[in-house]
Amino acid sequence: MEKKNTIMKDLPASERPYEKCLTMGPAYLSDAELLAIILRCGIQGQTSLDLAVQLLLNYQGRGGIEGVCHASVKDLMEIRGVGKVKAVMLQCIGELARRIAHAEVQEELRLTDPASVASYFMEDMRHLEQEEVVAAFFNTKGRMIGSRVVSRGTVNASLITPREIFAEALKEKAVYLVLLHNHPSGDPEPSREDFLLTDRVAEAGLLMHIPLYDHIIIGNHCYISLLERGYLG
Repeated sequence: MEKKNTIMKDLPASERPYEKCLTMGPAYLSDAELLAIILRCGIQGQTSLDLAVQLLLNYQGRGGIEGVCHASVKDLMEIRGVGKVKAVMLQCIGELARRIAHAEVQEELRLTDPASVASYFMEDMRHLEQEEVVAAFFNTKGRMIGSRVVSRGTVNASLITPREIFAEALKEKAVYLVLLHNHPSGDPEPSREDFLLTDRVAEAGLLMHIPLYDHIIIGNHCYISLLERGYLG
């Protein structure tokens, strides 16, 4: 006898993610159950919950649910059962998470608190596969008034032009500048090039009367502030 494919309706109501969410609330759902609700449907012989579990297993070594929501559309579509629509939905969930994290941190962001500045940029930068340098601009009250990506690729002090950084700072009417960049390896320990970049921008800041307040290096859920290390200030 041919084995019948399992569908979500075959499961007891208490085990169906949607019904469980209605009864107990989303906080009681596992990562797989939350993903199953977002995915809505599976494929023949595979429920949305099966597909969610497969996704999490596939990205287990890359942060699990974080890896799923930060993967590219192309990578997601390589998984059986994930088409373009599902891949885009998952990317949008990742972007919503990033924006929520920004909104929560922005209220507590302070120029004088490197941890709050690092936290604000953490979700944007820790997943990047190449190095990226960001200039963040602050006013006299220590409030961030803007930020710009000033370099992508390996951080090379000789290739990053302070003129471009301070041209943007002048546009924003900035009083202070903070540099941030990520290390894709996840280890934020500064390199020789990081110190050279800091020196060049700090010297230009003195001439422009827009001091470099800090240079923060972003790792994976960690950071190093050259201000806190005593290198600046």
